[in-house]
Amino acid sequence: GSPSRLRVSLEGSRVAVRPALSQSHTHAPMLSPILLVAAAATRSPGILNRRAMLSVTTAAAVAGRVAPSLAAEPATFAQRFSVSGNISPLPPLGQYSRYEDQLSTPKGSKALSLPVRFDFPQQLLQIGRSLGGIQFVDGSSGLKIYVLRASLPGTSLAETPKKWFGEAIFSPDGQIAREGVEIDAYKVTSAKELEAPAGAAEARRRLALKYTVITPANQRATDRFAFVDAYEVDGIAYLLVASGGATKWEGGEKERCERVADSFFIGRGA
Repeated sequence: GSPSRLRVSLEGSRVAVRPALSQSHTHAPMLSPILLVAAAATRSPGILNRRAMLSVTTAAAVAGRVAPSLAAEPATFAQRFSVSGNISPLPPLGQYSRYEDQLSTPKGSKALSLPVRFDFPQQLLQIGRSLGGIQFVDGSSGLKIYVLRASLPGTSLAETPKKWFGEAIFSPDGQIAREGVEIDAYKVTSAKELEAPAGAAEARRRLALKYTVITPANQRATDRFAFVDAYEVDGIAYLLVASGGATKWEGGEKERCERVADSFFIGRGA
C-alpha cells in the first residue's frame, strides 16, 4: 500500500505497522519494524547489518518507553459484584425497565463495589450472565447493550483522547471481539463532557461511534452506530455501549440507544 494507507500503532510493547482502517479494510497480520528490518538485513547482509541493528535498538527503545502510556487496555465486562441484578418495570408499563446492580472494583480501589443502573427497552433479553458481566440484546432489531470497563492511560476521563475509547472498545482482546463480533472498521465521531447526576461519579463523558461489522453468515459488511456513556472512578473508565444497526438508526434505534445512554449511572461508591 502507499504511505497514506499505512499507520503506525503501539500494541503492548510492540510497534506495529498496519493498513489504516477503512470501510473496505479486513484485518491483516501486523509486522513489527524489528521483523521488517531483520528481513531486510537478511536480504542484504553486507550493507544493512549495522543499520538494521540501529533500527532494532531504536524500535525496541521506542516500544518500551512509549507503549505503556499510549496503548489502550482492552475494554472487557465490568464484572458484577452480585449473583444477579435487579430488574423492575418503569411506567408506562411495557416500554422500559430499569436494571440495577453492583459492580466489582479492581484491587486497590477505595470502594469494594460501585452501584450501577440504566434503563433499557423491555423487549431486550439479558444474555451471558454466566460470564459475570452485563449484556442485553434485542433479538428482533439487533440493538445491543454492553457494560464494560478499562483502565485509563494515565489521563483523566476528560483529557483522554477520543481515539483511545475506540481502541479499547474494539480491541481484538476486548469483550466485543470475544463475543465473536468481527470489526472491519470503526471511528469515534464525537466526544463531549456531561454533567453527572446527583450521587454519581463526577467525571462523565459521552461519545458517538460508527463501526462496520462482518456478518458471520454471509460475510457482508454491515454498518452500526453507538452511543458510549463513560464515568471515571479511581482511574477506571466504566462504559455503557448502546448500539443499533444503521438501517434502523433514524427509524427509532438512535432514540432508544440515546435514552439508554442518558440513564446510565455509576455511583461514587462507599
